[in-house]
Amino acid sequence: MIFVKDKIKELVAQAVKAKFPSEKLEIKIEYPTAAAHGDYACAIALELVKKVGKAPKLIAEEIITAIKKPNWIKEITIAGPGFINFFLAPEFLSEFLEEIKKQGGEFGIGEENSKRTVVIDFSQPNIAKPLGIHHLLSTIIGQSLYNIHKFLGFKTVGINHIGDWGTQFGKLSYAYRKWGDQKTVEANPIAELLKLYVKFHEEAEKDPALEENGRAEFKKLEQGDAENTKLWRWFCEVSMEEVQKTYDYLGGIHFDYTQGESFYEDKMAPILERGKAEKIFVTGKEGSWVVQFKDDKYPPYLVQKSDGATLYSTRDLAAIDYREKTWHPEKILYVVDVAQSLHFQQLFETAKLLNLAKAELTHVVFGRMQFKDKKMSTRKGNIVLLDEVLKESVAKARTIVEEKNPDLSEEKKAEVAHQVGVGAVKYAALSQNRTTNIIFDWDKMLSLEGNSAPYLQYVHARACSILRKAKEAGAGEGKQAKYILKEPQELNLARLLPKFPEVVLLAAQEFKPNLITTYLFELASSFNGFYAAVPILKGEADAIEVRLKLVEATILTLKNGLKLLGIEAPEEM
Repeated sequence: MIFVKDKIKELVAQAVKAKFPSEKLEIKIEYPTAAAHGDYACAIALELVKKVGKAPKLIAEEIITAIKKPNWIKEITIAGPGFINFFLAPEFLSEFLEEIKKQGGEFGIGEENSKRTVVIDFSQPNIAKPLGIHHLLSTIIGQSLYNIHKFLGFKTVGINHIGDWGTQFGKLSYAYRKWGDQKTVEANPIAELLKLYVKFHEEAEKDPALEENGRAEFKKLEQGDAENTKLWRWFCEVSMEEVQKTYDYLGGIHFDYTQGESFYEDKMAPILERGKAEKIFVTGKEGSWVVQFKDDKYPPYLVQKSDGATLYSTRDLAAIDYREKTWHPEKILYVVDVAQSLHFQQLFETAKLLNLAKAELTHVVFGRMQFKDKKMSTRKGNIVLLDEVLKESVAKARTIVEEKNPDLSEEKKAEVAHQVGVGAVKYAALSQNRTTNIIFDWDKMLSLEGNSAPYLQYVHARACSILRKAKEAGAGEGKQAKYILKEPQELNLARLLPKFPEVVLLAAQEFKPNLITTYLFELASSFNGFYAAVPILKGEADAIEVRLKLVEATILTLKNGLKLLGIEAPEEM
């Protein structure tokens, strides 16, 4: 599919070249905020003012006269100080509905990317620790970026880089042997292992010698001690079984590889040797090894402790090296919260000094989750447990389903409540700009009247009910119709549809799923305006046929968009 945006950009570029051949500027095509200003807009005339010494409106007029208007554009106008606005032709919009139907689940794919590889590192739970709400953000933002890139045809590699190595496992091994019980841990693995870890630290405050015991146990694990290795593997196994239950409940969470820190344990030595040989790693305090950045760009980066132990920084360097050699990616994305910003700056700079990767290394940063009411029954210590948030959301969604559609079967009510409740949590995070702190507000996220998953799901279900009624009435059989969209609400809805592939591509380029949520909300709101104003199943047969195609195109677009976000689109609510 060729983007309308790109076609307009090409038209403008040719006109600028014809009228102002010596000027070379990047041409940007934007979306006007109001339908009255067209479907696409360009501000190139304003950018040329200083260069050609003319008023922007005169420049805009010259550019328009040089454009040979194609039949898919209704008109080109000038607005404000010199914006060039483009209006799509109703005939084109009416025909575009057929294109959407033909592409179906693939509507939104705009270009060939099969030779491009992107590696996405996301979720990153720690063994023996519960999944908190902060893991939700990494998991669903990462999964959404995975879905978007895969949808666009990239060879996409999703990796769950779990925290399964380090001194904490020596402490946990010691604590389990002294205070633990197998049956108790197996009954509630993560909670019980966490208790043991906390108890170790409580006891270590009374007896500091325990810290040395913990380090000794981890050293035995590093050296391959059979008993400690068996215990460590068991900790990992029972922990990940519990984590997987949460992933399953969230739905749509997929990793191609689960490769924890331990995976890189035998891959660090060459990195350390090379860094030392090339004097990129230099001696730090008490015989440790660090990276000293030029002009103190960043604080020193510790890669090996004085006792020879490695850190997650060393393992992250080994991970870059491994991923580069294994998949030769164009990009490696790390979906990790803002607290790790300095680490990734140091990591990427060190990787550059070592020449580890040709790939573009990107920290897809996100802010912290904040709670509007500041009172969460799910708060355990400093952690808001993800499992409890999800279950509470599903319970609240069940109340909405009971109210809106009491005639559904109990099984269907439970299914829809899960789709709506989990979808609401995901959308609440994805719909906000990830670079800012994300506000968690129950009322807003479960509302049927705002920018929320339940609102979009309800609109999708309503549109599906229209198609069911049409089928019962014998309408909407896909017949060729000559009707051209003309009602304002029809056109307001139809004009949004060609933008979907453009928005998906932009979301991939900027790593921002919220661009898709903003688009879907506008589409759903426009559909409600169309539904309220236009008698879809009344009137001439040709008009009904085309309006039903518009309904079907909206359903496909909403469903495709929600799928990219990992959110289900129920046909009944």
